[in-house]
Amino acid sequence: PGALLYKRGQRAAEAHTRKVCPEAPKASVWIAADSDEGRAYWDALQLMRAWTKANHEAIHDLVCDGLGARPRDRFWNEHNFVFRRSDGLYLHGKGATPAWADYAEDAQGLTLIPLNMSEPVLITRGLDKPGALGFAPHGAGRNTSRSAHLRRLEGRPPAEVLAEETAGLDIRFFADTPDLSELPSAYKNADAVRRQIDAHGLAEVVDAVEPIGSIMAGDWQAGFRAERRRRDKSRDQSRKASRAAKRR
Repeated sequence: PGALLYKRGQRAAEAHTRKVCPEAPKASVWIAADSDEGRAYWDALQLMRAWTKANHEAIHDLVCDGLGARPRDRFWNEHNFVFRRSDGLYLHGKGATPAWADYAEDAQGLTLIPLNMSEPVLITRGLDKPGALGFAPHGAGRNTSRSAHLRRLEGRPPAEVLAEETAGLDIRFFADTPDLSELPSAYKNADAVRRQIDAHGLAEVVDAVEPIGSIMAGDWQAGFRAERRRRDKSRDQSRKASRAAKRR
């Protein structure tokens, strides 16, 4: 839903910018915030935010129920999102998490910065650094694109790579097939990123969630690809049988 909303917002922004600034590059298009479309887009973003938060809470509740545990604290924040500051300025936090206290009505003063599946999740208090527009990283960030990382690992058995990079951790994939593009080696050095957060005064690390394991989505597309191949093969066989029957 979020991706589809973004595409509709992008089309609206391109249409608006063509009217008011046709020479603007495609990467710089915008929607007028005080227009009907601007207000509708912001409202739709808030629905996506609420939907995403509800999904997180549902997953956390299921885990707590399964473990027989009672949650003591609950932290949540969005990233890679559009934020509105108290002065009305909109900020697109790509690769960033908000690091100012009142970034949302339900803000708790703390935000999460997950580094990678084998490193701690940082619980931070933002320092609202003006030079960073008030943001901190939303994680360690990628070294390369997903496809480039997968090419680098080409030829190596997935189980071998997974065991090497996540030794001592219980790593599971919802789609069964491991997604090697999510392994720690795909991301920047977690210790270096943590030092940079401190050195640049972006956020104060107040606690950390130490990893025991991780449940990832996995390569969910692998199942679709296999099913598509099965359907294509079945369709080809049906066509051959049909042509053979006509010849007879």
